[in-house]
Amino acid sequence: MYKDNLPLKFDPFRFADHSLSLSGTLSIRDMSRLRSSLSSDEGEVQVDLVFGVDEEGIRNVKGHITTGLILQCQRCLEPFRYEVNGDVMSGIVRTEKEADRLPERYNPLLVTDPLLVLGEMVEDELIVSLPIVPMHKIDDCKAKQVLESVSGDSVEKRENPFKVIESLRSKRNEK
Repeated sequence: MYKDNLPLKFDPFRFADHSLSLSGTLSIRDMSRLRSSLSSDEGEVQVDLVFGVDEEGIRNVKGHITTGLILQCQRCLEPFRYEVNGDVMSGIVRTEKEADRLPERYNPLLVTDPLLVLGEMVEDELIVSLPIVPMHKIDDCKAKQVLESVSGDSVEKRENPFKVIESLRSKRNEK
């Protein structure tokens, strides 16, 4: 078991064959692809992974990834904390053919090099967990006041710009 001192690279097939586990933290600052989607690169990711072989002989990794990512709200443009509590359940494969044969319960973890970079694997899981459009909960968003004023009575009281055309049509129909 690797606790707190996570390896940078490792052989996931050997880890699965020996039922090894990993537990520790990774820095968000080291995840360059993820950083481009964040408002801040501060923080760490808690990683708890268990490697093994299931009853069908499929090498797999199961576990949990936990962190708080700082995203930019697309309504008010203010930063907010987005909690990620993601479960990992992946079948470890060498080819896309093997990935196609995995049972549905597994996401494929395609390993083409002899060693897997742990940070990249975790980074991929985090990127997939990002919301398509990051936003605060509506009650926490500073844009709530703007949204309420737009959806309030002021919009309904505006005069219809086509009212003049409507009155001309009705006069024409009366003749």
